[in-house]
This record gives sequence, C-alpha cells and structure tokens, in this order.
Amino acid sequence: MKGLRIVAALGVLAGWTAAAQADERDFCADRPGKATPSCTIDTGHLQVEAGLFDYAYSRDSDTAESDYSSGDLLLRYGVNDSLEARVGWDGYGWTRSRDRMTGFVDHGQGAGDLTLSVRQNLRHPDDTGTAFAIQPNITLPIGHNPIGAGTWSAGVLMPFGADLAKNWRLTLDPEVDAAPDQDRHGRHLAYAMAAAVTRSIGDAWQLSGEGWVMRDDDPSGHETQASIDFSAAWQPDKNRQIDVSTYVGANHATPRIELVFGVSQRF
Repeated sequence: MKGLRIVAALGVLAGWTAAAQADERDFCADRPGKATPSCTIDTGHLQVEAGLFDYAYSRDSDTAESDYSSGDLLLRYGVNDSLEARVGWDGYGWTRSRDRMTGFVDHGQGAGDLTLSVRQNLRHPDDTGTAFAIQPNITLPIGHNPIGAGTWSAGVLMPFGADLAKNWRLTLDPEVDAAPDQDRHGRHLAYAMAAAVTRSIGDAWQLSGEGWVMRDDDPSGHETQASIDFSAAWQPDKNRQIDVSTYVGANHATPRIELVFGVSQRF
C-alpha cells in the first residue's frame, strides 16, 4: 500500500508539473532594444537577463571615446499574475577617451549602480493584444565613477503594446525620470520615448526596428539624444533567448554606434 501511495503521489505531482508548464506564458524578455514590453513573469518564476558585451563609440570635434561594459544584469520575479519585482545592476564598465588635438588618452573604469523596480501590468500580462503597464523605479548609487551616477535617481516607465497585423507588433515606451545632475549633487527632469516594430518569424526568431529619443535638462546644459536601432532575438527553446542589437546615433550628442549582445533565461 505504501508503494501505491508513493506512485499515486508522484503521478499527481507530475500532473501538476505538466499543467504548470502548459500554462506558462510565451517567453517575454526586456531584451533586446530600448523599448520595454508590458509583460510580467509568471507567478513564482525567475528570469535572468544579462548583457554580456556592450560597446559604444562617440566622437566630436575635440574627443573620441570608446565605452565598454559587461555583466549588465536584470533579475525579474513573478509575484502574482500581473506583478513582477525587479533588480537591475549596470555591470562593470571601461572608458577610453582620446583628445583629438593632443593625442592624450584618459582611461576610467568602475562598477555601475543598482536599480530596484516593480512592473504592474494593467492589461494582458502576456503582452498580447492591446497591453500596457506601469513601472516605477529607483536607482541607488552603489557604483563608482565614471560608470556610476554618484547619487540616487528615480523614474517611471509606461510600456504599451499593440498588434499591427499577424506577426507584427508595436511597442511604445514613454519614460520620465528625476535624473542625476552632472555635478552629482542634485536631480533634474529627463524624459524619453522608444517606439519599436517587431516581426516574429516562426516560433524562434524576432526582428525589430526602433526609434529612440531622450531629452535631458541638466542644469549644466540641455541635451537631446536620438538613435535608430536594429535588434534580432533567437529562442533555442521556450525558456532561453540570445540577442544582438545595433544602435546608430541620429545626432552628434548620441554615440555614433553601439553594439550589444546578451542572453536571457527563465527558471
């Protein structure tokens, strides 16, 4: 009898596991690109999203700068059907700046800051149909110059998604921030918008094109950045993704080119 009870218990457990797997939402990562989807992680699941490599090149009349970073990390945990808790770290970065007149080269490196946030989906937590969410966040200055901001900041994102046609989807991602001043002693208004169109190809591939613009009203000087971005994501299975992105600067205030490579895994 004891053996039969064990077999029965294992059968029930297997049934629950199969049902849970069947009810899992389609994989949905924040990566790649700058536009953020409205989806939330399934209850009780953890998703890890990592930037393995990021390179950006900037140049103006005085300076040429190369920025490298690795280890950018985002942990997402499903609290309930429509709410997720999030912890993000900006990773570790290196900068190389060269004066174009004198040839002098300056190097810097340091760890990035920590961002805590929650995402509350308000409609369609699987990011299907017309879906939207709200995502407040606060960034804690645990990093070091020149990567860390040196003081806290806070903001809110309002991701929105809608189907354009079969296998085509629009994502809009407005954002407002109390951003750190350049002198690291206060905050100012910054706001941004990312708009992406994504094409799904089969069950494994997604290709995206997006436009991004950000206005930064720092007291030391106002600045507008803009880019045109292209991304590709491949899912070898239902719980894993590999992605690559290219960001092309659309004005002189934006890095001329940025290359990004990363992975995501759901547990």
